Amino acid sequence: MITSRMLRSHTNRRTLLRGTAAGLTAATVLGAPSTTFGAPLIRAQDTVTLEVWGGVPPENGPQDLIDAFQAANPNIRINYTRYVNDDTGNTQLDTALQGGTPIDVYFTYSIPRLGQRIKAGAAADITSYIEADTDIKAWVDATDGLFTLDGKYYSLPTTREPNFVFINKNKLEAAGASLPGAGWTIDEFRELAKTLSVDGAFGTFSTPDTARQKLGPDYWFKDGGTESNFDDPAFRESIQLHRDLIDEGTAFPWTDVLAQNLKAYAQTPFLTEQTILWENSSYSLRFINDKEQYPHDFVTTFAPSPVPADVTDPWNPGSLSNLILAKEGTQNLDAAWTFIRYWLIDGAQYMLKAGKIPGFPGTDEDTVVEGILGPDREELYDIEAYKAVVFDERTRLITDTITTGTAEIQTIIDGLSDRVFIGEISVDDWVTEAKAQADEVIASAS
Repeated sequence: MITSRMLRSHTNRRTLLRGTAAGLTAATVLGAPSTTFGAPLIRAQDTVTLEVWGGVPPENGPQDLIDAFQAANPNIRINYTRYVNDDTGNTQLDTALQGGTPIDVYFTYSIPRLGQRIKAGAAADITSYIEADTDIKAWVDATDGLFTLDGKYYSLPTTREPNFVFINKNKLEAAGASLPGAGWTIDEFRELAKTLSVDGAFGTFSTPDTARQKLGPDYWFKDGGTESNFDDPAFRESIQLHRDLIDEGTAFPWTDVLAQNLKAYAQTPFLTEQTILWENSSYSLRFINDKEQYPHDFVTTFAPSPVPADVTDPWNPGSLSNLILAKEGTQNLDAAWTFIRYWLIDGAQYMLKAGKIPGFPGTDEDTVVEGILGPDREELYDIEAYKAVVFDERTRLITDTITTGTAEIQTIIDGLSDRVFIGEISVDDWVTEAKAQADEVIASAS
């Protein structure tokens, strides 16, 4: 079981965005001992090449980050390989990790895959580096949601990703509807989706995961991870909601989702105005910014994720994400840490255009907004609405702590959900099969 450091209450707006990072430099000054770690990592006579795998296209930030890193660290060269963060791309990465492909640093974007890769021996223990680094250690100690296995660190989150709702503002106004505010309910979301389902468009791409909002961290499990929790009524309610909206014609048909491979990236229906509401996170704003590939003439506004009416303190399904790891067995662990640290701190500015809100503190709000929304932000976005949802101090991000069989359970849930959303099985079937199959996985992993 992987546990998290549950220290202080969730990071607030000022803690997230203000810190000492502006005065921090790269971890290692080549040719001189590092005062941060108490011992030199890379000496001037050493030249290494790091193989780095990540899910963001190089032109969306990683290449600029790498160029800046190499200028500051001329003895460390970076080869960046992009893999698509979907099932096919993750299988490609897993095959490479287990098959001997040279990899020194890589990214993981979900807790189930993180647990799977740590347990497979594909992640290096970086605890000693964290403990020896004054700035990183202070951040780690003050931040909820950082994972450990038996008290050891194998990854650090580079990005803070709250979920919220993207809305086609032009369609919203044409329908005579108002922009929803904090505390709007699932019933109100459902009604708005119905109102916006006109002229061949679907009101929403999908529906919020209300079970996640109600149950919070580790919602797949009960009794500390010894049994699955899919018989909790919250799951039936959440799956039924999505199925109902598909049947009503207000949610995008799941047959089209599967046919067009839209489960991981669903920007096309939104930007072609096939859907009007889209719950997502800031990483998808890079598609809206790309007017050449996705030309559109509407303004995107934003609302908080709607919540079940009977929940007073809901969880946001977002998380501290984009986890960066060093591969177990790398011959360049010192250089890998130098790169990891740079990505977290000095390099965070280059990832803003990819929609990556820095996980490490120190980037002010205006810089985040300018970097993420881009030079055409006045034309493309309702900027004040974006600030309201992204910097809301009340946001409670998810911190899962159990990863027993989660990669296998994720596959089971994805498959069953596909089947219920295309009408192949009932919601009752989903509950029965999810519970039985997940319990088998947990039992075999125990």
